[in-house]
Amino acid sequence: MTDQSPTPEKTGVTEVTGVTPSDDAGCSRNPGKKAEVTGVTITPLAPMDAPPENPAEPEIERSCFLTHDDWFQLNGKKYRPGLYWHGIKNPGEESQADIDDWIGAPIHARAMTHDEQGSNHGMLLEFADPQGRWKVWAAPMALLAGGDELLKELLKNGYRYDLRKKALFLQWMMGRYPKEHITAATCTGWSREEDAFVLPTHTIGNQAIRFQSEHAAADTYKTAGTLEGWRDSLAGLCVGNPVLILAVSTAFAGPLLLRAKRQHAGGGGIHLVGGSGTGKTGAAQMAASVWGGPDYVMTWRATGNGLEATAAARNDTLLPLDEIGESNAFEIGETVYALANGLGKQRAARTGGARLSARWRIVTLSTGEHTLATHMKKAGAGIKAGQEARLLDIQVDNRAFGTYDHLHGYPNGAAFNSAIKERSGRDYGHAGPAFIEALLNDTEDRAAQYNLLTTAHTFSARDGVEARAASTFTLIALAGEIATEYGLTGWPEGVALEAAADMFQSWKDNRGQGQTETRQVLEAVTAFIETHGDSRFTEIHPTSPEPVKASGQGRAGYWEDTTEGRVFLFTAAALEEAARGFDKRRIIETLDAEGWLIEKDTGKRSKLRRAGGKSTRLYAVLPRDAE
Repeated sequence: MTDQSPTPEKTGVTEVTGVTPSDDAGCSRNPGKKAEVTGVTITPLAPMDAPPENPAEPEIERSCFLTHDDWFQLNGKKYRPGLYWHGIKNPGEESQADIDDWIGAPIHARAMTHDEQGSNHGMLLEFADPQGRWKVWAAPMALLAGGDELLKELLKNGYRYDLRKKALFLQWMMGRYPKEHITAATCTGWSREEDAFVLPTHTIGNQAIRFQSEHAAADTYKTAGTLEGWRDSLAGLCVGNPVLILAVSTAFAGPLLLRAKRQHAGGGGIHLVGGSGTGKTGAAQMAASVWGGPDYVMTWRATGNGLEATAAARNDTLLPLDEIGESNAFEIGETVYALANGLGKQRAARTGGARLSARWRIVTLSTGEHTLATHMKKAGAGIKAGQEARLLDIQVDNRAFGTYDHLHGYPNGAAFNSAIKERSGRDYGHAGPAFIEALLNDTEDRAAQYNLLTTAHTFSARDGVEARAASTFTLIALAGEIATEYGLTGWPEGVALEAAADMFQSWKDNRGQGQTETRQVLEAVTAFIETHGDSRFTEIHPTSPEPVKASGQGRAGYWEDTTEGRVFLFTAAALEEAARGFDKRRIIETLDAEGWLIEKDTGKRSKLRRAGGKSTRLYAVLPRDAE
């Protein structure tokens, strides 16, 4: 390796032709250009192997690092673009000579980054690949420990460097102190102050916030065509088609999870159920076009073990998943919970400590030929109320033409479906960001609108599961109406609300026909507790000298408060009374399967407890949220 001088001070760079000092102590391409680079930009660099006839000759104050964005010459010799070390060999001696070492392709350190707690420090890098495309990556400084992970990620994204100059490259990066400081967001979506919406390659809103990741990931949120083209040629096909209106409205619902103050209920999901070739995948592709191209739709199988990373990457937007039948039937139940609850598993960090679990707020749009319950039966599992409420089955192949009601002049459903696929591959990725930009400038109280809409008779509910489902359909309806208000869809006012109400009623009708014994048992036990919880249950370990006695109707059991909530200790007779019409074994099996029996002796579903001066077998029931 060439002899090196110490890393130069930032004042060691002189403003000369072709070389402009920048806050990163190197030179900056396009003098005066702001650091806010959105996505990938193309700059007409001279080809690496074809130098111009007479490149500029900069003045250089040695010793220093400099980034040259185009060909240059020194003392008649031409040099290719890149990051250079301009040093002096044997300074002060007769053998003194200039050193002009090419370290790598052009690269700039635009800003220093850190999260809102002052941790997770990083550097906002802008670098060129061999095709002259400039890319932006907020690289965690932790990757400089050894440097291999940092360089691997740069190489993967097209950066080239001299393998012999690895140490020099790391020295360059460690010596960068850009004046600009920006907040590093470690996940996409809304910032903490809700003044920015962070995407992998750019930020909408407050430009002082950027996405930072160990990977300079390719942008999932791709664009093509125009917003006007999408609105007129694609969204226009939704009119007269409630399923398509619901799907596209669902795509706009993700950003409202936080704005409507619904985050306490987590995310939600819609599952479009229909036979092969009926148009359900076309609906998913149309929804995906709000945020990206055809590859924005993923398959359940493709997510697999990468579910958490996938969900986190789509935070506050839409996760479209095709073909639920390809997912693992043994795991799908927990997957549905995870997607809606927005919390990943606890994992170990590289240091051996606990890594923060991944978190997300997301709306899922799923498709499949079978319902979630049918798919889970393949693994011998029954669907739980919470799963049913978090991924709502909508039968969509019973419309006039499969999934569709109005073909807009096309001869049949197949031709209409082909038109959707063709158009969704031509204009995409504009409506979602435009929706965010409008939300950032929106002064309306959308949370109040959401709360008011949930009380409408249209979205009335009979139980907890229906209440959660209603809240999801309400959010989707509001999202579609707001997008229409912003001029993004071209739909008449009210059609999104009408479509969501239509689909909610369809969901309720199908659910009513499939009312399960499990649901009936849980609802009966819940109703019994609500009616008799204060009158026929007494505290098992009274804290007052004169405990309240059970009413004359007869004792149903006892209660005790735990960290999980109030547990009701039923006698066997009381359980049978609570769910009349079901035998005791069925009642107990149901409560156990749904996780309502929390305290049991080995090999039994009951617990021997000391109460009223004697030992009694009781069933410890903790009513779970019906959602």
